[in-house]
Amino acid sequence: MTPDHLSRICRSVARQSALQMLHERLMLEARRLLAYTPMSVLEVAAAIGYEDPAYFSKFFTRATGHAPSQYRQLAARGVRAPRQG
Repeated sequence: MTPDHLSRICRSVARQSALQMLHERLMLEARRLLAYTPMSVLEVAAAIGYEDPAYFSKFFTRATGHAPSQYRQLAARGVRAPRQG
């Protein structure tokens, strides 16, 4: 299956591209690891496949509106940070 074909199928079923679905799943796992484990941001980045923790932090901040360390603090206080598009 080609990447284009996969993306067309994802768009027809989920109204998202395959890449958007992948990013959404990565963010779900990153938020879970930050909220419920003592893993460092560096370890979380590596666990979800980011070799560069700075790139992970930019990706996470763009997706959630909070830096990973900020998100962890909010989660520890029980504050639900809204997810962004």
